Amino acid sequence: MLIRCAVHANKGKVRQYTAFALLSLAVAISCVLAYPHVRRGQLLVVASERLWAQGKVELALNSLREALRHGEISTGSADGMLDAALKVGEGRIARDLALFLIDKGRPVASGLVGRAAGLLDAEGDARGALELLERRRAMGPLARPESLHLADLLRREGRFDEAMAQYAELLAKNPGDTAAGADRAEALIWMGRYAEAEQAARDMLAAGPDSRAAKFVLARALAAAGKTEAAIAEYHKLLGGMP
Repeated sequence: MLIRCAVHANKGKVRQYTAFALLSLAVAISCVLAYPHVRRGQLLVVASERLWAQGKVELALNSLREALRHGEISTGSADGMLDAALKVGEGRIARDLALFLIDKGRPVASGLVGRAAGLLDAEGDARGALELLERRRAMGPLARPESLHLADLLRREGRFDEAMAQYAELLAKNPGDTAAGADRAEALIWMGRYAEAEQAARDMLAAGPDSRAAKFVLARALAAAGKTEAAIAEYHKLLGGMP
């Protein structure tokens, strides 16, 4: 009787172990079927890196696009790929890589993000460039070129108060920054504040009489305010007295 009970008990344990093994196998198979992109993504990254090394840029970019789509890129790989994407002028891939690194909390140089934003802006994706610069600014201060580009994008987006704050920050650091001063005056024109734009341009000319940027924005401010003859005179000066 005891032997029979032991046999039944052993059979029960065998059934349990078998059921557990089958369940584990089913789970593993389900994972492989449901998430085949995990391994595929890793292989695409390796393929992209090898293609870069071989100089097969277009093929490398295609592999990289697929790897990004699957989200299987290490931060170490993304660093090198970001630089490579920028070198070949791929703004959208550079943006995706920069955002990937930012999302991972990885420091990304302001200049690298600025180059990606410049490519996006040149491709007609000003909003994408703006989003990228704002995301990078949330991590830490932007360098002067990126700050100026951000202010310009904010102005073009109609976010004038934020643009003016950005210009003010730039000018506080360097009061003689003619590019920031001229862009600030341009923003005032966009806002319909023509008298202030004119005064800002004249202040710039008082500090730097040879500033072509100041002369140009002064002519624009005068024209926008309806001071046609004065605007023509300023454009005439800007053209060096040419008729």
